[in-house]
Amino acid sequence: MRPTRWVFVGLLFGLLVIGSSGPAAAQLGGECTASGVWQNKDLTVDASTIGNNLVTVPRKDTVDWQGSVGSAPGAYRGSIWLELPPPFGKVEIDSWRGTSTNTSNSGTKDYSLPKFVPAGVEFTVSGEQVDSNGVCSGTVRLQIEGGPFESPVTYVALALTIATGGPLAVMLLAMAKAAIAAGFGGAS
Repeated sequence: MRPTRWVFVGLLFGLLVIGSSGPAAAQLGGECTASGVWQNKDLTVDASTIGNNLVTVPRKDTVDWQGSVGSAPGAYRGSIWLELPPPFGKVEIDSWRGTSTNTSNSGTKDYSLPKFVPAGVEFTVSGEQVDSNGVCSGTVRLQIEGGPFESPVTYVALALTIATGGPLAVMLLAMAKAAIAAGFGGAS
């Protein structure tokens, strides 16, 4: 891609990698603009107008994206990442660097997210572009269209919960019965 892969280009790529449709959300800081249009869904995301809403995107689609900065960037670097809950930290989705006098870039990206990525769960995708003019940074709150039971990960998690929670419940019940039999717990 051209050197002007600005933050929202990365953010949109993050949406494509993590993916979902419906109401839209992003926040940009710095002198930059970014937007994306999902071709198969009636969804347009303009980072300057959507605020902190949650973006719901389809599992599979094609996005037309564009991004720009106010002045020629000169030397630049940037990256985009998925923020995971502690202790996992962050996972880098993409990074870029170079030198350019271009102030805008655009393109089209097809994506198809695997079934193991859970639907209906909120993710935060963040990114930044650092160049000779300063920093342009942004975040997007997103989720994949659908419910959590559309992913096989949900069934694995439920099975593990039952496998570990069942014996724990039996043990706690036995302890409660023993405490009552011994006169603890308020039995008369």
